[in-house]
Parts: sequence; structure tokens; C-alpha cells
Amino acid sequence: MARLSLPVLILLFFSIELSAQNHSSIETSAIISSSGDTPFWLQSNRHGIFARNGSQFLTRFQHHATANVSGFFTVRYGADLIARPGSEATFSFNQGYVKVEAAGVQFAAGRFHNTSPIHDYEIGMGSLGISTNPTPIPQLRLGLIDWTSIPLTKDFIQIRGHISHGWLGSRRYTDNLFLHEKVGHVRLGGSLPLNLYAGIAHYVKWGGDHPDFGDIPTRFSDFRNVFLAYPGDEQTPGPFQTYVLGDHLGAWDFGFFLDIGETSFTVYRQFPLETRDNLKLKSLQDALMGISISLPENFRPPVRRFVYEHLYTKYQDGPRRPNIGGDPDRDLYRGNENYYNHGVYRSGWVYNLRTIGNPLFFPSDENLGVINNRIVAHHVGLISEYEGIQLSAKATYSRNYGKYCDNRVPDLGDEELFGYRCEMDELGDAIHTVGGHAVRQLSVLTSAEIPVKLFNDQNTFILFEIAYDRGRLAGNQIGALLGLRWKP
Repeated sequence: MARLSLPVLILLFFSIELSAQNHSSIETSAIISSSGDTPFWLQSNRHGIFARNGSQFLTRFQHHATANVSGFFTVRYGADLIARPGSEATFSFNQGYVKVEAAGVQFAAGRFHNTSPIHDYEIGMGSLGISTNPTPIPQLRLGLIDWTSIPLTKDFIQIRGHISHGWLGSRRYTDNLFLHEKVGHVRLGGSLPLNLYAGIAHYVKWGGDHPDFGDIPTRFSDFRNVFLAYPGDEQTPGPFQTYVLGDHLGAWDFGFFLDIGETSFTVYRQFPLETRDNLKLKSLQDALMGISISLPENFRPPVRRFVYEHLYTKYQDGPRRPNIGGDPDRDLYRGNENYYNHGVYRSGWVYNLRTIGNPLFFPSDENLGVINNRIVAHHVGLISEYEGIQLSAKATYSRNYGKYCDNRVPDLGDEELFGYRCEMDELGDAIHTVGGHAVRQLSVLTSAEIPVKLFNDQNTFILFEIAYDRGRLAGNQIGALLGLRWKP
């Protein structure tokens, strides 16, 4: 293969169109809350930029750009710097990334916004996989840029997917975990108004420095076992030798896209995936179901998009019980899947004290797991535009039942809140959940982005949001956000 000479490399460098598609913004905002807590929807699903502890002030600088290299490569890069003083102070890059694209494939490195599987991430309540709730997880990612047609199918069959390796940091019970992620979907329909899709999202927490087990191996053989959901060898902790290596979770994903004139519908249903039984869809009643409707510009009233979602996660394959009739080498118990929690990785499906998936799954204050994963919730959201003003609103009503008592997960101090108690069965093999009641919670948010003309500048916007919480889970408070955004 011929090597590129220095003049050719210089020519390639100067052929980059650095001025193409640059986007910058400077933003400052303040939140005032009536209590020591920030209202739920003011601080949830915001990529972790706002703190959870009430009134606060934030300054944010963003720059994102796209560069073309010789008409073949596209390079995207950006940074999102936030400064937030207070008891949860931070001065950090919420995003900082480089993405290289060619031939429909993208390689990305750094922190960047990432959600999966398919759902309405703007005004929905949050995916069961990865939502917009946590700070972006640093990762290396390789995947298809968008839906890609299978050859010879005339666009009728399309696929998309990615695989990534991430780092979950040290703010957790087991430090310095790795995150393995792979997501894949297939779409059928092509130019027809109705397109069906199905797919799966698979995530694994693995490796790390455990307080009891020490350094959990991260050899290539361990990565292979993580990738294929195989057990570990004798050098891995005992629980990983009998079932699978690492903490595996994810979601089955089914739905369809429908276009009727200028109106588009997306209907989706996600089933939580935490055990091999979930691969067989044995807990069909547990799911996040949503319908998102995009309306034409001439629709009156001027609603641009509307979403309704329903979440149910109470069943979890029933109470935890001995695995009678099953293979005891694979799992001694069945049932009580205890979504987002794990016996070895006790912080659960959490990153930097925020739930990685749906934010209605509340993490414990001690960062030792999720205290609430048995949920029945209804959610609505909408986006509107009126005379240049961008308006949005969302509201969530939920009944929350805490979590199942579990041999693997320690007491998280949630029994009193949800009114249940944990009792050992007669054989002394499994803990059962007795009693309990629903803790009801209502959380509402309305927001507006209002263009204003300052110093003959057309790119300045006033940000105004007001939020309200009522219930024992997220608390009782009202809060407001007032901010200013400039897009030079």
C-alpha cells in the first residue's frame, strides 16, 4: 500500500471546512425552590447539569461543529462546559467529544448525549435502558449513523446499531467499573406509510474494585464472557462463576412508525431485560409503553408534538423463590428480579448518583442501589410554538411500591416509606415481601423559550420554567428557573 506523503497530508488538513455548521451558545440560569430539594422535572432528564438540592445557579458554554474532509470523512466535535457553585458544586465538561463518520459508519470518543432504545427522549419520562437523566458516560463507540438499508431489499429492510465501551468512574460502591453496551434494531416497511421495528439493548457493568472481592479481572477472556453473557472463571467472584460474568440488563424494544399525511406516529413498547427468563419475554406485563405524535405546522392549537407513556414494573417475574426444576448451577432462585439493583455492584444502574435509565427509579441517598423499582406511572408531554415562543410541558403521576425484599440487595431504608416488611420463608432460603402500600407522586413542568431583541441581536432568548411536586417520594415543592441564552 502506498504511503501518503507529507504534502498530501497537509493538503488534506487544509481541505477541512472548519467554518461549516458551527453552533455555539452561552447560557446562565438560576433555580429557586421552596424546599431543600430541586423539583423533579427541573433536575431530571437534563444530562445531570442541575443539582438535586434546591436553589442553585448555573453558567454553561457550548460549542459544536462539523468539518468535512475531502468530501469523504465528516468530523463532528464539541464541548459543553458547565459551572455550578453550591453544595454540589461542579466545574466540568458535561460533553467533550470527537466523532468521525464515513460510509454510513461513525466512531465516537468522549462524553456525548446518548439514549437507547427508541423512545421520545425530549418530552417522555425516560427509557428503560439509557435515558437523558445522567451525566453522559465517557465511552468509545462504533456504529451505524442512522437506519441503513440491507442490499437488494430496496430499502424495505433497514438496520441500525452500535457497540461501545464506557467507564463508570469511582462514585459508587464498586469503583472503576467498565460499561459494555450494544444495541441493534431492524426496521421493515421502506416507503410504506407503516414501518415495524424490533430490537434489543444490552448493557453490562463489569470489572471494578470491589470492597470484598478486590480487583475483578478485566482480561480479554472476561470481555468475551461479558459480550456473550457467559459465566466467569475461578479468578472471578463466586456469584459470577455460576451464572453470568457482570451485571447484565437492558430492554427488548418493539414498535412502529406510521405516517398519515403530515402527521407522524411513533408507538413503542420496551420490556426490561435483566435475566435469561426476560429473553423469553416471561414478564410481558412489565413494560414502558409510549405513543408520540408529531403534528403538521398548520395544526390548531399549535401543538407540534404530543406524547403519552405508561410504565408498569410491579411483577418482576413474581416473588423470589427457589429455582425448583431449573438448573441450580445457573441460578439458585427465580423471580424478584429487582430491576436496576445487583448484589455485587450494589450502586445499581446509577452513574454519578443519578439513575442511568428511567428517573422514576429513585436511587438511595447512600448510593447503594435503587429504592423504588415497582412503579405504575402515567405521563404526558407536549411541545408547542406560538409566535416564535417555544413552549413545552410534561406531567407524571405515579404510584410507587418500593422494591422487593431480596437476599442479594441490602436493606436500603425504604421499608418504612413504602410500608412493607421482609420475612424469611420456612426453609430459610428466600426473603419475602409482606404488606406495603403505594406512595403517590405528581410532578409537573412547564417551560418557555422566548426570543428577545437586545442590542440589535436576534439570537437572545429568555428561559422560564416552573415546576411542581406533590408526594412523599420526590417531596412537596414548587420551583422556578429563570435564565438567558445567547446563540452568537
